[in-house]
Amino acid sequence: MTTLLLPLAAWSTLFFASPNAAGVANWAGAYLYEEEPVKALAGYSMAMTWKLGLQPQNGALGGQLSVEGQQTFMKLKVRATGTPTDAQVIFVQGLDGAGFQQLKSGDVLFRLHKDARTGRTLTYWGKLQPRLLETYKDGQVAFVRK
Repeated sequence: MTTLLLPLAAWSTLFFASPNAAGVANWAGAYLYEEEPVKALAGYSMAMTWKLGLQPQNGALGGQLSVEGQQTFMKLKVRATGTPTDAQVIFVQGLDGAGFQQLKSGDVLFRLHKDARTGRTLTYWGKLQPRLLETYKDGQVAFVRK
């Protein structure tokens, strides 16, 4: 009887596990997005670096997003939901810096999509967008797994 119960118990975890957490588990890792530098009016180049770290946390996927540049610094606590091919990066709370005060818990900051044809990770912007480019486009490669 115990041999029957053990496999049954193992199968029940598959049925009752959070499908959201299971679907986004492959998105765990470190990602980097470096915006193309632009020339400031004063003649120097401005750069912007986005760092996203996602890891399993209590049956879900969470982590931090930092955005750093010439006059920009913000560090955010985030969580991710979705599927193996799509992940929404969602704002939880601001941790440090400025520029996140307009965000509300639950806001979708951006969505990552794994293109089945090319294997590339494409970004679709939400409440956050690139800081230096005024004419950014959705569906382009921004975040790269490191």
